Amino acid sequence: MATSRASSRSPRDIANVMQRLQDEQEIVQKRTFTKWINSHLAKRKPPMVVDDLFEDMKDGVKLLALLEVLSGQKLPCEQGRRVKRIHAVANIGTALKFLEGRKSMYRGSPIKLVNINATDIADGRPSIVLGLMWTIILYFQIEELTSNLPQLQSLSSSTSSMDSMVSTETASPPSKRKVTSKIQGNAKKALLKWVQHIADKQIGIEVKDFGRSWRSGLAFHSVIHAIRPELVDLEKVKGRSNRENLEDAFTIAEIQLGIPRLLDPEDVDVDKPDEKSIMTYVAQFLTHYPDIHNVGTDGQENDREDRLILKETKVWIEQFERDLTRAQMTESNLQDKYQSFKHFRVQYEIKKKQVEHLIQPLHRDGKLSLDQALVKQSWDRVSSRLFDWHIQLDKSLPAPLGTIGAWLYRAEVALREEIAIQQVHEETANTIQRKLEQHKDLLQNTDVHKRAFHEIYRTRSVNGIPVPPDQLEDMAERFHFVSSTSELHLMKMEFLELKYRLLSLLVLAESKLKSWIIKYGRRESVELMLQNYTSFIENSKFFEQYEVTYQILKQTAEMYVKADGSVEEAENVMKFMNETTAQWRNLSVEVRSVRSMLEEVISNWDRYGNTVASLQAWLEDAEKMLSQSENAKKDFFRNLPHWIQQHTAMNDAGNFLIETCDDIVSRDLKQQLLLLNGRWRELFMEVKQYARADEMDRMKKEYTNCTTTLSGFATEAHKKLAEPLEVSFLNVKLLIQDLEDIEQRTSVMDAQYKMITKTAHLIAKESPQEEANEMFTTMSRLKDQLTKVKECCPPLLYEAQQLSIPLEELERQITSFYDSLGKINEIISILEHEAQSSALFKQKHQELIAYQENCKKSLTLIEKGSQSVQKLVTLSHMLRHWDQTKLQRQIADVHHAFQDMIKKTGDWKKHVEANSRLMKKFEESRAELEKVLRVAQEGLEEKGDPEELLKRHTEFFSQLDQRVLNAFLKACDELTDILPEQEQQGLQEAVRKLHKQWKDLQGEAPYHLLHLKIAVEKNRFSAAVEECKAELDRETKLVPQEGSEKIIKEHRVFFSDKAPHHLCEKRLQLIEELCVKLPVRDPIRDTPGACHAALKELHASIDSTYVKLMEDPDKWKDYAGRFAEFSSWISAKEVQLKAIKDEIIDTANHGEVKRAVDEIRNDVTKKGETLSWLKSRLKILIEVSSENESQKRGDELAELSSSFKALLALLSEVEKILSNFGECVQYKEIVKSSLEELMSGSQESQEEAEKILDTENLFEAQQLLLHHQQTTKMISAKKRDLQQQMEQAQQGAAGQADPGQEELRKLESTLTGLEQSRERQERRIQVSLRKWERFETNKETVVRYLFQTGSSHERFLSFSSLESLSSELEQTKEFSKRTESIATQAANLVKEASKIPLGPRNKKLLQQQAKSIKQQVKKLEGTLEEEYVPHTS
Repeated sequence: MATSRASSRSPRDIANVMQRLQDEQEIVQKRTFTKWINSHLAKRKPPMVVDDLFEDMKDGVKLLALLEVLSGQKLPCEQGRRVKRIHAVANIGTALKFLEGRKSMYRGSPIKLVNINATDIADGRPSIVLGLMWTIILYFQIEELTSNLPQLQSLSSSTSSMDSMVSTETASPPSKRKVTSKIQGNAKKALLKWVQHIADKQIGIEVKDFGRSWRSGLAFHSVIHAIRPELVDLEKVKGRSNRENLEDAFTIAEIQLGIPRLLDPEDVDVDKPDEKSIMTYVAQFLTHYPDIHNVGTDGQENDREDRLILKETKVWIEQFERDLTRAQMTESNLQDKYQSFKHFRVQYEIKKKQVEHLIQPLHRDGKLSLDQALVKQSWDRVSSRLFDWHIQLDKSLPAPLGTIGAWLYRAEVALREEIAIQQVHEETANTIQRKLEQHKDLLQNTDVHKRAFHEIYRTRSVNGIPVPPDQLEDMAERFHFVSSTSELHLMKMEFLELKYRLLSLLVLAESKLKSWIIKYGRRESVELMLQNYTSFIENSKFFEQYEVTYQILKQTAEMYVKADGSVEEAENVMKFMNETTAQWRNLSVEVRSVRSMLEEVISNWDRYGNTVASLQAWLEDAEKMLSQSENAKKDFFRNLPHWIQQHTAMNDAGNFLIETCDDIVSRDLKQQLLLLNGRWRELFMEVKQYARADEMDRMKKEYTNCTTTLSGFATEAHKKLAEPLEVSFLNVKLLIQDLEDIEQRTSVMDAQYKMITKTAHLIAKESPQEEANEMFTTMSRLKDQLTKVKECCPPLLYEAQQLSIPLEELERQITSFYDSLGKINEIISILEHEAQSSALFKQKHQELIAYQENCKKSLTLIEKGSQSVQKLVTLSHMLRHWDQTKLQRQIADVHHAFQDMIKKTGDWKKHVEANSRLMKKFEESRAELEKVLRVAQEGLEEKGDPEELLKRHTEFFSQLDQRVLNAFLKACDELTDILPEQEQQGLQEAVRKLHKQWKDLQGEAPYHLLHLKIAVEKNRFSAAVEECKAELDRETKLVPQEGSEKIIKEHRVFFSDKAPHHLCEKRLQLIEELCVKLPVRDPIRDTPGACHAALKELHASIDSTYVKLMEDPDKWKDYAGRFAEFSSWISAKEVQLKAIKDEIIDTANHGEVKRAVDEIRNDVTKKGETLSWLKSRLKILIEVSSENESQKRGDELAELSSSFKALLALLSEVEKILSNFGECVQYKEIVKSSLEELMSGSQESQEEAEKILDTENLFEAQQLLLHHQQTTKMISAKKRDLQQQMEQAQQGAAGQADPGQEELRKLESTLTGLEQSRERQERRIQVSLRKWERFETNKETVVRYLFQTGSSHERFLSFSSLESLSSELEQTKEFSKRTESIATQAANLVKEASKIPLGPRNKKLLQQQAKSIKQQVKKLEGTLEEEYVPHTS
């Protein structure tokens, strides 16, 4: 059910669900990140608060404040009451640049801000803002805290089982069972490992991720329990709901541990909790964990184990390299060399992943340890040697295959070559372009080489020289790889080149944008910047260049994705294209806005310069004018408003420049504005009254016009509000329109009043007191009038609107009532004049009833509507003075008209009802009769299956009832009395027609049913005849295929006493009985004659078919053939066995004779089955054959059976003879095989014994000797068993020719010689090992003495006084004597080393050790002589 429901969802539904989940995730992240930010901004002085994360990050101020708190560094920030976008982008750019300058705790490389741009943050894009916040949290909290965990590798590494070393001829180092393999961890893994460690340690909770594992709340409680066990009852926690556990855990962490509550239970108790939010919250617990510095106590042990693994791997690689070198230098043919190369390549591939895993950097800076560097150096050397060997093997092939192999190798290298990503995208694109051209030149010859190779591959040779098949198959696979991937590779290279071209353009645009959105300088520098912008953007057509590159990239990407076919690659490409498009969309908007910004800055510089110059000149003139006469000042300062505008323009331009320019320019502008504004303020206070002379006249005129307009409006409005009104829909509608107009004009008048009030106050300040009081009185009166209008108009309008609704409905119902009333009067008038027409009467009568109902409904609604209107008017304070007389009179007229209509229609209905009942009764009876006649007639004419028709029609005609006709006739008589004469004649004609149809039906029905019965029986008769004919045809056709025997049996079964042809006779008799009942002229009466003829023909066919089957001779054909074959085989095998019995059997012909007898035995089993078949077959054939023939066949089969039994007895006798001889021969073969195996083991034992003296140390040699002795004992035991077997073989061979006996004696003699040689070798090795052991003992004595002399020598040198010197000298003499003795032993060691018969390498090593020890002893003697023997002067 769920599957069908899910499959029925459309892609739009799925997209909506995905969008909803993404929105929910953004909401949770926004809430969590906001709480985390506020917890850190609270530490700032003064503190800050983020209310809306997306909005508050737009200006970059709080973002920089957060980074200052987290890093402890002071960052430059552009602030102000109104931070312009350009400053916001600059602030965000500062923050991003600061983050990019920091290094990751794990990678050691700078923090990467993928697709995070300053413009996106300034636009408040949710996904970009959340991504930036997550980067900050990850770096400043999660990475910083997890990096403090000691032995982080043990938390972030995975424990894996190393693959077993491949057992080769090389000496591979032993592998460990379980080792800890360190990988380059990250913060998420480290944090998860820490949680898993403490959770498993506490209550065994399995935490797999930072998602669903935390939903139940148990994981949070386990972390708290690990920090403070007394705060959590784990048993109690397990029995509660998720929400209760989460709420309890967050509360405990906040109150008891002081961890800010970043999450709510509803954020976590969902199907897919947000990982980033949970990681942000969980990381806070690290600061409270008491055992944080003891998490990795076994780290040193892991380090030692890892170093051991690296050393063992290095040993294996070096041994592999030596073996590879030897194999490469071995002289052999090309086939053997290539097989050897494949052997080493398999080992290399098996070991490759393990080695690459081991040499991954462990340190945060990405550097390798010393052991890792050595392993990597060895591995690179082996890789290079193996690849060089492959090239050499390809080139050594006969031309032109060698040339093809070299080209194939270069092509493979090109296709597998990794693109080195440079720091600069342009350099990467150029590198890819060069590589692309090289690869195109290389791969353009693919088809030529491929055709040449296919010809060689088809013939398996070059100019008649055979090529190693394995190498040829490998080259075919490599050719397939090159040809199938080359086109896709080139397309990918083109895509990557264009990708990095596009990225370089984006980076270039971003860098230019950063250089353009800085704090500006003087006008000249801004103009130069605008020229730079114009040159870069417009002259070089940057946008067109980018668009062309993007379109080509888009086409290339589509082709590449289509050719690649990988869903993952397609998603990556589309993701890059979408992200690039979004980035360019925002970046292009910012770049395009730079021009307008620069032009605005230049415009403000021009406006500021012009206004400052003109204002300074005017100020100088104005300051001089202050000392002139009043008329002169009034004339001079008449244009003061113009200079006020100039002053305002100067300040606006200056303030804009102060905000957008650098500190030096802003400081100069501030000082200049301060001076000019001071001079302006002093002057303006002196002359401000001169600026209003012309304006006073204008304001007074404006005041007069406005007061007149306001007064006229108030008077008109009061008239409308107080006027009495007759209640009607038209009057109320007109009033509503007037009130709506007043209400609209009121706001305009109110605005005019406020404006004129300001004007009046300005005029009053400069007018006489009496005139001012008059103005204020007028304004107060106008205010009261407007207030009254505003107070009365809305409620009156509302009440009128409310009243208009029921009035409109009442008006509509009254109109409907009078329309229906007119229709009723019209219908009654028509019915009174046309009363004789029944059709018209019915139609109009129905219309009359409908209109009468409409009148009733309308009257009811009119009464309710009038009551509602009266109630509204009476209860309303605003409407109670309205006149309702007209409305009440209108309602009374409606009531009077309704009563007249009721009386008139009532009288008319009484007359109509009597006639209506009779008409209805007649129509119902007529319809019933017509229905019965129609169904009956359809039944008589119906065609179809006779059997089904008979059943249905019998049931129908048996249920016909005379009462239906009687009821119709009675209703007709009653209706005739009331109908007019012109309609009575038509009614009687219809009655006569229906009555005649009824009589005809009753006459036809019995014969119709009889015809159906005859048809049913005839169909059954015909079916039985056809069934018999079909069976006869089937038997005739199957006789050649299946034989007459089977068909005869089937014939007898089918045509038994209850066969279909017997049923035909019964059905024919029934047909005859039915046909007698039909009329004489009915053609159906001839049916029995045709049936008689068909039945007679059927009987004749049955008899003739049976006779043919019985006379068919083929039934004995198979039996006779097998009988003859079996008889011939018995005769032949009898002769063959007698010949074998008389022949002499020896080792040479034993196998051939045995195979012949075994073949006869196998044939006997099969022929026994043939004899059984003949017997069973004879029984069957006797039933369908004559007695004489049956007797004859039985006698022949009995004689054949006797011959077969005699053959079996002869075969058993011959088999017994062969079995006795074969056992003897087999036993000797076993003895011979055992002898050869024993000789091989003895030779191998001798070869292994020779290696004992080549081992590197004595202990290993002794162990190998013990192993050799055990092997020797096993060989001796096998020899004793073999001797017993040889004696048994000799006993079994008595009386038989045995040419292999002499070979066995020779093998036994050779084995005895090998055993003697092995014993001599073993004694020699034992003597050598005893000498080696004695040498090691003496060597250990000397070395121990040398070691002890170090400390003794120091002690001898450290005498403390002259008194102790004599005792020290005595001890020194003894020490010297002992040294001389040791020197003698060291000299003997050299002699012993040369005499011990070891391998060349070991012997040389022992001699070097002995000489080294001897030199050390001599050095010790020299030291003693130099330091302790006094020198003569």
